[in-house]
Amino acid sequence: MRKVAMVLNGEKPSTLETGAQILERLQARGAEVLLAPSAARHLGRPDLAMAGEQAWAAVDVLIVLGGDGTLIRAVQRVAPYGVPVLGINTGHLGFLTAMESGEALSRLDRVLDGEYVLEERVMLRAAVEREGVPVSELSALNDAVISKGPRARMVHLEVSVGETQVARYRADGVIVATPTGSTAYSLSAGGPVVDPTVDCFLITPICPHTMSARSIVVGADDAVAIRVVASPGEVGLSADGSDPFPLVPGDVVRVERAPYPARLVRLPGYRFYDVLRQKLSGV
Repeated sequence: MRKVAMVLNGEKPSTLETGAQILERLQARGAEVLLAPSAARHLGRPDLAMAGEQAWAAVDVLIVLGGDGTLIRAVQRVAPYGVPVLGINTGHLGFLTAMESGEALSRLDRVLDGEYVLEERVMLRAAVEREGVPVSELSALNDAVISKGPRARMVHLEVSVGETQVARYRADGVIVATPTGSTAYSLSAGGPVVDPTVDCFLITPICPHTMSARSIVVGADDAVAIRVVASPGEVGLSADGSDPFPLVPGDVVRVERAPYPARLVRLPGYRFYDVLRQKLSGV
């Protein structure tokens, strides 16, 4: 790893301190370091600021200091270029990160020495069609969510997998999640936890007005289509918590596997179920 980029959440002083230490260690190891513009500003190193979109595609690894939200946004930026992402948790949960900030320097040396594995995780792409014409496209590591606005009553949604209609929901919305996203919003809405190596998507209704509605697990190569049948108010599509794209009755949201995976750096011995127990069970 000769060319390393770094992104950080500059809202916490501890993150800035860790970022400065990592920058010093990387340069001492002879790596060429580039900083996201905000990171360069926070660390007082404008000379290292990245210039232009192609700079992201040219790095060997992207180091992210922050929580899961910071990591997810970074993955969305570099996943199309196949750049691996190493997450260092300086946030609250850090479910997707590879290490905690207190152990970052010692474990970073292992990564720089080649002691790591790459874990590929499926991403999704959600495209909005209005009267048969594509009008928006979003990608996500966790989930695509169709949901009502703050003043709307329940929306009426029709869900199809392939050519087959599988459900009609009157609900607050529907989540289509990747296995990575199974421990996020989908879990809060009653969906199952899925091992991130399973090649699938989860369809989970949000507060459905029926006792029989449950999550559906479908293959990641199956095309999922969600049609907005009716809505008495605002309804929108968001990806990984993005600002919603407004939808109108008749719109169809088509969700499929993104043409590229997320590539996460892991240390040898990483086990998803250990993380699941530690982060969500407190054991």
